Amino acid sequence: MRLFIGFDVGGTHIKHGVIDEDGNELTTDQFDTPEDEESFKQQWREVVEAYQNEHEIAAIGVSIPGHINTHTGEAAKAGALEYLDNVNLYDLFAELTDLPLVADNDASCAALGERWCGAGREYENFVCMTLGTGIGGGIVLGGDLYRGSHYRAGEFGVMPVGKHGEGMHEVASAKGLMETCRRALGVSGDDMPKGEELFELMENDLHLREAVEEWALFLARGVYSVISMFDPQVVLIGGGISEQEKIYRLLDKHLQTFEEWEALQVPILPCQLGNQAGRLGAVWLAKQKFASKKD
Repeated sequence: MRLFIGFDVGGTHIKHGVIDEDGNELTTDQFDTPEDEESFKQQWREVVEAYQNEHEIAAIGVSIPGHINTHTGEAAKAGALEYLDNVNLYDLFAELTDLPLVADNDASCAALGERWCGAGREYENFVCMTLGTGIGGGIVLGGDLYRGSHYRAGEFGVMPVGKHGEGMHEVASAKGLMETCRRALGVSGDDMPKGEELFELMENDLHLREAVEEWALFLARGVYSVISMFDPQVVLIGGGISEQEKIYRLLDKHLQTFEEWEALQVPILPCQLGNQAGRLGAVWLAKQKFASKKD
């Protein structure tokens, strides 16, 4: 049984683990995302070496934000890790390990993770939208990831869905929901209710309910646009907020008002893997790319 290291690089934490070729995670841990390239390389190397001391590793898969050319390793933009902008990731990681390695965009890796072990297992064509600080996206067509001509496919967050053309990042993300609800409640960020409590409060607070309804409308516009463009079998919603059942009822309510929704509609379902999806998808890529390398 071949073993892989999966990394999921985020702006706050870098999660990692050893994953077998069936998608079972044998161990997992994380460290705070370093603020500079040298610290990043040092901590990353230490993790890899520690795993190699305990296991025979076949390859590494890295899920990382930004526009990543998975074939060449060029990172035109690396999200919150600005010190990796315009860095060739394969050259960088080659300095740190001699293990085979593949890297790709985090939202794309999350979609592949769901395709391999999660909510996308039964589908050949689906779209994954991850709601967090912004909105990430992964598009799977014919069972394979669609990356686009410039490796930017799935940038759903820039779609103008707000009243004045604001992008989804601003008005339809989880962060956008928290901000509009904070204004409706008239509280500071520290005093904002979280998760289920927020959706319970809206039942008896008119201003809060209106804010959530408007946010759901903006999200519905984006979902509808993606469905009309790609005609997927299903849309998967990721991020912590995807666990709230009420958002699916709100989405359906708004989508029912859109032209031709009856003909276009497909299921909209929550992702299943949570923050494990990115590193699983990265390992799936490594498994496919280095299939000829045996234990």
